[in-house]
Amino acid sequence: MNTHILRSTAAAALVATGALTMSPPAQAHGAPEFPVGRVYNCYKNPSLPACQAAIAYGGPQAIYDWNGVNQGQAAGNHQAVVPDGKLCAGGQEKFKGFDLPRADWPATPYSPGADGKYEFRYFASAPHRTLNWTFYLTRDGFDPSARPLRWSDLDRVAQLGPDQMQTVGQNYLMRLSLPKRTGKHVLYSIWQRSDSGEAFYGCSDVDFGGTGTTPPAIPSSLTQIGQVAAAQDLPAQSTATLRVFDKNGADLEKITTTLTAATAKADWLARVATLTNAGSAYVKMGALQGGVVVVPSGAAQMDVYALQANSGVRFALDTQLPSTTPPTNPPVVGDTWVEGATYKVGQVVSYQGKQYRCLQAHIAYKGAGWMPNAVGTLNILWKAI
Repeated sequence: MNTHILRSTAAAALVATGALTMSPPAQAHGAPEFPVGRVYNCYKNPSLPACQAAIAYGGPQAIYDWNGVNQGQAAGNHQAVVPDGKLCAGGQEKFKGFDLPRADWPATPYSPGADGKYEFRYFASAPHRTLNWTFYLTRDGFDPSARPLRWSDLDRVAQLGPDQMQTVGQNYLMRLSLPKRTGKHVLYSIWQRSDSGEAFYGCSDVDFGGTGTTPPAIPSSLTQIGQVAAAQDLPAQSTATLRVFDKNGADLEKITTTLTAATAKADWLARVATLTNAGSAYVKMGALQGGVVVVPSGAAQMDVYALQANSGVRFALDTQLPSTTPPTNPPVVGDTWVEGATYKVGQVVSYQGKQYRCLQAHIAYKGAGWMPNAVGTLNILWKAI
């Protein structure tokens, strides 16, 4: 009997008997949730025919590791670490079943919203700092049953920074401007971290032929843990830092901004909040509106929310004013050096075409020979500048 049929039969039996039990992976990262990625969809629906085939071909470990379709050292060089034919697997052998050319990969009906953009939602089971999101879409005429996906099948259609996504609970939300397509396609997403070279990959099958599906509402796991307030306007070169600690008081992260000009208290607090909401893996700052934390305009006080209700994180807002210590021994420009005059520390004089700064206060007694360039006194009373 054909070994491929044997594997498929075995996988079907496991699904039918409930023996293919899904458990959370030890290390979690994330996967496309809307439109749903192939691996994540099969984690939730392993009895689908395409999922059974993927499990039979590549093994069940892929389903246990549904949120680890990654490359640890991608660092933006995605085509170098993920070869043609292995895009949906993120270049990993254990996910190879998800690159099988099939016509029955379940596709999410996909249509734009009122703003003309398409929603993309990513379930971040473990948040990471974001450098960017890059999106590719298959070209017209693409046939998912003909061969595994290649880079040449794709057009790059969007790249977004961390300031172009919203975090709601454990979900990252983005709005995509996509070119016109008809029929079934693959939306290929890449999430590149900024704090390491690691990147995550996902194949989401979509169908542009219908009216679209509204994604379900996201239950918010945000928990208010306190407030921050700006007590005063800050002068130029001040710094403002939101410090986040774990439940034992250890530092987790610092979000710092340095002000290049004098800034009103509501404005510098809004800047800290914007940086926090774009980069923090633990908290959000602002006001909760419809499940999303937004930065209110003109507010000198804001709420702080923990992304995870039971994380136990705490925070503190620190401000540091610029130093006001005057410079040591500021130069005092004087006239030509003459005998008999009194000189102060820092005073600058000219003598025989050069300038000198006074190192010790003294009276240049007549006949003492304490000229600025005199041998023996040059390094005691004066310094050439």
